[in-house]
Amino acid sequence: MKTGHKKRAAVVAGLVSVASLIGSGSASAAPQPDAATGEYCVTTLKKLKPGEATSQVTSRRCSDDPATFEMAKSAGIALAFLHEHDNLGGNWEIYQGEDGPCDASGYGIDWVGAVMHHKTSSILTDNWCNSLTLFQNSYRDPSAGSAYISQPGWQAGRWNSLPQFNDRTASFNIFRR
Repeated sequence: MKTGHKKRAAVVAGLVSVASLIGSGSASAAPQPDAATGEYCVTTLKKLKPGEATSQVTSRRCSDDPATFEMAKSAGIALAFLHEHDNLGGNWEIYQGEDGPCDASGYGIDWVGAVMHHKTSSILTDNWCNSLTLFQNSYRDPSAGSAYISQPGWQAGRWNSLPQFNDRTASFNIFRR
């Protein structure tokens, strides 16, 4: 085998090894927010621990089929449903808690992903997630603006429209007040 062929064979073998690691999930610790694509997404998160600023994403599944919701029900406890349009219409993203319902520490979402970035117009929460802080910037940075919404004492909240923060959400905190 010529030297050029040996180098190409080594490069191809290396790429195959990396591809197999990525395919098995061994190459990365956690799924990235947009690792999956589609109009309807389900993201499962770990609860915030003392001193943590961001909830770890443990899975993310997307599809162009709204029946994705059926697939998602077994993955965790529903926390929030972000919708593209008022009255819970349009594309959506579901956030689920792997560690149970909301409490005072809650969950921190650094970026809502490309499908919902600056497109969220209504929100439905569940499992004692009755308070949210929405941020216009990613990483829950309040410098461009934020909005706090709450329904204290409610197990679920329903915000059919976000007139003061329509199409501005890039990240958020969700917790029980």
